Amino acid sequence: MTLYEFKIGTLAGGVAGMTNLESLTAPVDPPRWFFYPGSERVVLASGLVRDVGYPRAEWHWDEFIPRVQRHQLRTFCTGASVEVYIRTKTNDDASDSGEEEDYANYKAVMVWPEGEEVDAGRRTGFVIQFTHLEYQAPA
Repeated sequence: MTLYEFKIGTLAGGVAGMTNLESLTAPVDPPRWFFYPGSERVVLASGLVRDVGYPRAEWHWDEFIPRVQRHQLRTFCTGASVEVYIRTKTNDDASDSGEEEDYANYKAVMVWPEGEEVDAGRRTGFVIQFTHLEYQAPA
């Protein structure tokens, strides 16, 4: 049984082909997550702030991610970036489920970290970015 609903899948597999991170061949620990409703914030002439651009998300493994889990995630992104499907938490309330935040499905650009800090065969401060999020209805 999985504890969280963080999922990932290939573009070819679509939303229905996503797999929970905890259920992958080499199970991956759920990340600490961040969700941003736009790609940047702009201060308007009125002083108000507006989010513009596509939403984005980040998955963090702050202390470390073991080598086998890192390699499992790397199978989805063998270069600097790739289009994938993800299911991640958002900032929206999920009042009907009892959770503080709700999950949603997105088509996204997965961006692999440019530099990786290695310590005893594991990555520390590991962050995967997901940009250009496009909402996808549940499968």
